[in-house]
Amino acid sequence: MIRRLLIATALFIAPCTVVAQRTGRTQADKKTEIFDKQEMPKGPDIRVRDLEDQSPLHLLIDKRKDLKLTDAQLSQLKDSEGKLKEKNAPLYKSADSLIRAMRVTSQPSDQDKARARSARSDFMDVVKSLNENNDAASKEVVPGLDADQQTKAKEMLEKQRADGEKFIRERMSEGRP
Repeated sequence: MIRRLLIATALFIAPCTVVAQRTGRTQADKKTEIFDKQEMPKGPDIRVRDLEDQSPLHLLIDKRKDLKLTDAQLSQLKDSEGKLKEKNAPLYKSADSLIRAMRVTSQPSDQDKARARSARSDFMDVVKSLNENNDAASKEVVPGLDADQQTKAKEMLEKQRADGEKFIRERMSEGRP
């Protein structure tokens, strides 16, 4: 009796598990024409978020334990970061629209290429302005740290600046029209 019950259970469970595994596929697994087209715009692989991440004040706040910041220093950094975000907000909006303008189809016309070159030039001007604002903000904040903290902070900021420039060069060259 138990043997028959086990066999009947096995015969029922095996097909159920196969069906459950087969129906686990989602719509995301299926090919769609909309994403398979070759006419997808190509351009630099950079986002505004990448530019926002290069904020020197954000770096110092993230590395507060390494710098051994006091509560007062940390609150000063956060206030300065808020002011810097407000100051850079229009530049981030400009950068976003310029990034979109730099994207061209796989068969760009001469007008598309000229528009992308112009947008690229304008984008680099925006990045330069962002870097100037970031440098000014870091020069305001670093003197408020003690000598040991200043040394560490300057090293971190120099490394971030070099890495940021390299990052932008790499990302901007990736879809060059």
